[in-house]
Formats: sequence, C-alpha cells, structure tokens
Amino acid sequence: MKRKPEYVCGAHSVLAALERGPERVKRLLIADGRRNRRVAEAARLAESCGIPIEALDAKGLTKKAASAQHQNLVAEVSPTPLLSLDDLIEVQPESAPPILLLDGVQDPRNFGAILRSAAALGAGGVVWPKDGAAGLTPVAAKAAAGALEVVPLARVTNLARAVSTLKDAGYWALAADACGDKTLGVDELPWPCCLVIGAEGKGVRPLVLKTCDARVRIPIEPSVVSSLNASVAAAILLHGVRGSRMNWKSGGKET
Repeated sequence: MKRKPEYVCGAHSVLAALERGPERVKRLLIADGRRNRRVAEAARLAESCGIPIEALDAKGLTKKAASAQHQNLVAEVSPTPLLSLDDLIEVQPESAPPILLLDGVQDPRNFGAILRSAAALGAGGVVWPKDGAAGLTPVAAKAAAGALEVVPLARVTNLARAVSTLKDAGYWALAADACGDKTLGVDELPWPCCLVIGAEGKGVRPLVLKTCDARVRIPIEPSVVSSLNASVAAAILLHGVRGSRMNWKSGGKET
C-alpha cells in the first residue's frame, strides 16, 4: 500500500529536513506574512534546492502540522524511509551500537523524544510495532528534532519475534524493568545488546519480556519518584550501557 506524504513541523525539524534530506521535501509551507530569521533560512534552503514554497495562514499550518506548535514552518515530505529488520541489522557498523525496541510507546512526543535521544547517543536504530504504538506523525517528528534523517528505523509486525531475530544475529536482549535482575551502573551488561523499552505506565509486555535475556532496572530514589517516562528511561539506558560495555567476539555472544 502506498504511504501518504508526511508533515514535519517546527524550525529545528524543518531545517534538518532541508539540510540533510532535501530530496524528500516536496513543499515548504510558511506562515503568511511572518518572516523571522529561521523562516528566512528555511526559505533560502528551499529555493536553493528548487523546492516550492507556499504561504498559508496560521489555521492552515496548524491543520497540516496537527499542532499549533509549528513555529511558522511546516515541510511536506515523502514518507520516512523504513528498513526491514534484516536490513537494519545489515547496516550496523562494526562497533554494534545498541538498538532500541519500543514495546507499545503510544505518546507521539515520547516517541519523538526517544528518536532524538537515539540520534544523540548513537543508537544503531529504533524498532517499533505497526499496531498499538505511536507513528511518524508531525508531533513525533517535531519532538525528534531532525533525528528522522539520521537514525535507521524499522517497523515490525511482531516485536517478540523481532527480539528473537536480533538474538539470532548475536545481540543480547535487555528489557527495561523496574524489578530487573540487573542494575544499570552496578552490574556488567553484555554487548552487543538491544534495549526493549515498554509502554508508558505498562512497561514491557510479558510475552516480550519472556523473550529477553535479562531485565535491567534504573536505580532511582523511590521516595522521590516511582518511575520514569519512556523517553527518559531510553536515554538513561542508552547512555548507561555504553559505560558497561563488555568484550565481545564478532559473530556471536560472549559471556
């Protein structure tokens, strides 16, 4: 089935799309009569690439962006490139950075923030299910702040099966879990690994948890806060596993 065009909104995300992937941008939509520095920069980049520019009123921009927080800039882009899981594994560098799997993260801002953290902290990719999860909406793209042009992405039918596929490819599967048997920053964690982040308020589903090799908890002060949201947990885990890296042999796991 042919995928529909997507919309990216917000100055940071639109400028990133124009700078890093101008071939994907079909139209630049700007606020009628409003030309600040960032709008002018976006218009200059669009003109240099031969991208059409169209002025809309605030209501029109808000409709395209599905949000009033568009900062007077919206880009209509071709669908974000998605890889199959096998292709995502194939494009991984020798350093085998952690791959994130999102088990039913439904808040588009959390989803976008996770993509942003994945780009900033050098994740090897982000994998999420086709059903029951946030998608690549304008709100998610704005929160991602340019990460869509950087991070390899894969959408799968069955997340538990995706975990098994990554394990077969030599990855250890670590699930974020408040009652985990391993503690981030205390216990040595295996490498290379994929990190499974659960849905807001629900965590990783039992079937997916059962597929994982270990559960990892983030040490927090329970008297202050009982849990972290998905995007914060993903960022902390991504940063933490790099500091806990173990030696590993190419082509298989090493205990």
